[in-house]
Amino acid sequence: MAEDMTVLAIFTDVRGFTNWSEANEVFINLDNFVEGFFAVLGRRFKSSEFELKPLGDGALLIKKIPDDLSGREVTRLLGKVLSVIRQVEADFSRHCSDFAGRVGHAADLNLGWGIVRGKVIKVGSDWAGHNLNKCSRLCNEARPFGVVIDRDDFPELPAETRGLVKQIRRLRGVGEVPVWVSSEIASQFIPRERLREEPEVHVAGTCLIEGGSGEVTLLFARRSAERRLFPGKLEGCGGQLRYSESFTDGVRRHFRTELGIDVEVMAGLHTLYEIREPNEPLIPGLRFLCKQIGTTEPASANHSEIIRVSEKKFRDMPDSEFVGDLKHEVVALLERYKSGVR
Repeated sequence: MAEDMTVLAIFTDVRGFTNWSEANEVFINLDNFVEGFFAVLGRRFKSSEFELKPLGDGALLIKKIPDDLSGREVTRLLGKVLSVIRQVEADFSRHCSDFAGRVGHAADLNLGWGIVRGKVIKVGSDWAGHNLNKCSRLCNEARPFGVVIDRDDFPELPAETRGLVKQIRRLRGVGEVPVWVSSEIASQFIPRERLREEPEVHVAGTCLIEGGSGEVTLLFARRSAERRLFPGKLEGCGGQLRYSESFTDGVRRHFRTELGIDVEVMAGLHTLYEIREPNEPLIPGLRFLCKQIGTTEPASANHSEIIRVSEKKFRDMPDSEFVGDLKHEVVALLERYKSGVR
């Protein structure tokens, strides 16, 4: 009887195995090498958690998981798996060295890995489904060696993880797949038709309210003290731009979802900005001046307070109160606004 379930699926195989195994010293000892490889996998991926299915010079590993894992639990799960993979690779390297010493033939081999999360079908002792096909394709992309992870399944990386890069790979029979790839893979040449870069681009807006006498009031939100970046600093409103979204649509979306207000984005009043933090990728962005539409009071669960300040008070506030170079950027935009630029 067929049974569908949610799993963490991992494909792995030995890179360069076919050509290497044709050497005479290797061929007559091949069973011993393969058995040692599967023993390494079985020792690290415990049978109490993972089902292991040998596949020639590779293997499929399946771990049944709950359907309703939270985002934090998904990220933690990925962290554990990547830790085990590092242990397997260290054990496999020792296995290759020991084998080369015994048979007198170098075993300079590495492992490729593909990782997904999702629904599969189990029929008896076998597995099937679109996610396994995708997992196999991701493993095949892991060349010359390393890890390829479905980014839709694992949108966030564990805090301790370094060296994984965002890409979009076009897989035959699957289509475009957002992925995390390890540095060895990211540095390889990929034909343009099979690779699309996905840089992270942000948009932001600073909202002004102009009074009847021409006085300008500015709206800012204070980041909570628990935020990892810029805790306690004042900011406007913004964040990451979505795929196929215009700059102005992105600004309107962020104001609506984060502060609960609608704004008119003054498209002609914008400036470039960058988010630069140690050990973080550089994030470019566009900052706009905006006007609030309607009289709804802004509110945010992600900020400790929302304030309105007069232009004069804003200009007197220290730069250090604000995120990055926000104060200088907004001052320059205000000068252009007063000169009639819209």
